[in-house]
Amino acid sequence: MSRASNAQIKARLASVIEQLDEQGRNHYMLRNLEDYLFHRGHLDRLLRMLDLLLPYCAEDKRMADLGSNIVFPYLIKLCTSVRACDGIAKTLERSEYFVFREDGSTTVNALTNPYADLSGEDGIPVALIHCDLSKDRLPYRDASLDLITCYETLEHLRSDPMNLMAEANRTLRSDGLFMLTTPNANSIANLKRTIRYESPNFYPPFIRNMEFIEHVKEYSVNEIRLLFASAGFEIVRLETFDHPNTEAFNHYEAYQIGYANAGEAAIRQLREDDAELERTVTRLLEAEGADRLRGDYILVFARKVAEVRDRYCFPIYEQFEL
Repeated sequence: MSRASNAQIKARLASVIEQLDEQGRNHYMLRNLEDYLFHRGHLDRLLRMLDLLLPYCAEDKRMADLGSNIVFPYLIKLCTSVRACDGIAKTLERSEYFVFREDGSTTVNALTNPYADLSGEDGIPVALIHCDLSKDRLPYRDASLDLITCYETLEHLRSDPMNLMAEANRTLRSDGLFMLTTPNANSIANLKRTIRYESPNFYPPFIRNMEFIEHVKEYSVNEIRLLFASAGFEIVRLETFDHPNTEAFNHYEAYQIGYANAGEAAIRQLREDDAELERTVTRLLEAEGADRLRGDYILVFARKVAEVRDRYCFPIYEQFEL
């Protein structure tokens, strides 16, 4: 996908957000879309994932997106000819489907059957199915999907991350693809936070009245390799990438200096100190070579090659039962 088409997608999505009708505007997922995507830089990463997925998005493919929100399934349907791409998330009290129209209007309707045929809708329909990925069985038949994506979700699961992995295995066809991104516990940014006596996590705070959003656990590169191998997947591609840089004051910097002290001079000094610390850390890591996996996020492409091998793999799980 070219940069020009990415720009067109951004403009189209911005237009959808600006013109949401009253029903959509009052909905949790849509009311916060602009802040979630644009202010925090997620859209650029979603477009990068879309670029990687396009070669696999043939018309006869069926996809599901686990845990993100309506945005990525919307982009998939907007830019490809895949037969279906649903969203799975525990962000609602019920399953719903959204219809995005060319004029920017949006409607939200109850979804009583995850297999419902939405192809007759006048617009781009996107199902968002209520499901707790750390506990529930996915609402799909065995070996019924060709591709699963999971964008920034694994780190939010409270009790049983292998439930997500095992369910991905169950619902994917043989040789089906699983694409996942998650914050990298081994990143240079986390090493810098540790040196500064801060929490060595990408997103450490609790958020009032939003118990599902905080990062329960951030995974190391080796833990990600273990999860995929234990769940019957062969990793085809593993890399890391960084959060987009921005000149605007952001909540990552706020952890360090506090919102009350976020004057121009304090922010400038913070960025200078941070850049110097990163140069020092990078020099210490030079022995790892050019392909070190120290970016902010881990990205994995994996292929289903076997059934689940180790449902409670150590050391992700304790070896004894309580």
